[in-house]
Amino acid sequence: MRILHAPDYREGINYQEFLGDALKTHGVEVDYLSDYRRVLPLSRGVTPLRHDALHLHWPEKYFAKKDDLWDGFRLRRYPFDLARTRSHLPIFLTAHNLFPHNRGHEPRVQANMKATAKAASATFVHSADAKDQLIQTFGVPTDRVHIIPYGDHAVSLGAPISRSQARRHLDLPPSERICLMFGTISPYKGYEEIITFWQAKAPEARLIVAGPILDAPYANKLRQLSADCDAVTLRISDKWLNDEDLRDWLSAVDCTIFNYRTIFTSGAAGLARSFGVPLLIPKRLASADLQEPHSHVIRFESPETDLEEKLTQALSVKPDYDAARPWREATSWERVASITKEVYEKAL
Repeated sequence: MRILHAPDYREGINYQEFLGDALKTHGVEVDYLSDYRRVLPLSRGVTPLRHDALHLHWPEKYFAKKDDLWDGFRLRRYPFDLARTRSHLPIFLTAHNLFPHNRGHEPRVQANMKATAKAASATFVHSADAKDQLIQTFGVPTDRVHIIPYGDHAVSLGAPISRSQARRHLDLPPSERICLMFGTISPYKGYEEIITFWQAKAPEARLIVAGPILDAPYANKLRQLSADCDAVTLRISDKWLNDEDLRDWLSAVDCTIFNYRTIFTSGAAGLARSFGVPLLIPKRLASADLQEPHSHVIRFESPETDLEEKLTQALSVKPDYDAARPWREATSWERVASITKEVYEKAL
């Protein structure tokens, strides 16, 4: 069995590489669609190749918004490009999100994502809640939607190092309590609400926002918002966080905070969970399956209502890598690959 995964996002996101390596141990040959051919990039990309199926992960790559004269054309051509691709080979979809980040309000984007889900022989989601949302939103038959774990993204990081060593690496105060928000700097992450909370409530902890800038105006907004708050530190730049950076941050902090507007799943939250770091995440993000109830996962209603209380609770729980072993086992890539291969075989 030979499967083509697209688009090739391995450089910035480990998901495809981890999944591909695990599938190879199950006898599935995996390739990645790295070339971008103009006019009909998806169908033109698959036709010269010989695969049993295409596995799409982030279809919005093929109707990307670049704020140029071609934005409308890319949106309108996609359904034809998708149908042409489907005529060549079956399609599988991993629904990492219901709609692309920051674009869920665009009607043509909604239509394109629905068309993708409808065209897929099988769709993978990472929780029962995500499955329900996808079926209700796109009208996909229940038997074509399959739940798989998101996968343990800590496998490449190794075990935590000591807190004192990690803080020396990151030039952080040795004894101050630190809460971390990490990941790409983009509006859907909801960083500004937590910074505003820090300004208003002044909790006895430092808030650090760390990650690569994907939206420069939004990054400037965060800089302006945090300028007068000594307890908020921005560690943002054009540089992506590598495995060593992530290991150091997750070894150094007392808890992590996530405040996405909407998501299906969160690789960053899953990574914190794998490292045994307490995490705060809104109740509204029910599709982010973190194996609850668990002392390391604390849900809050909103920054305006109960975040102060929940933050105190999170800071009272010590990070514990060993306590996260059942989570890492439940989300092992071997398990993800085994389920994925079974779905491939059944659908093909």
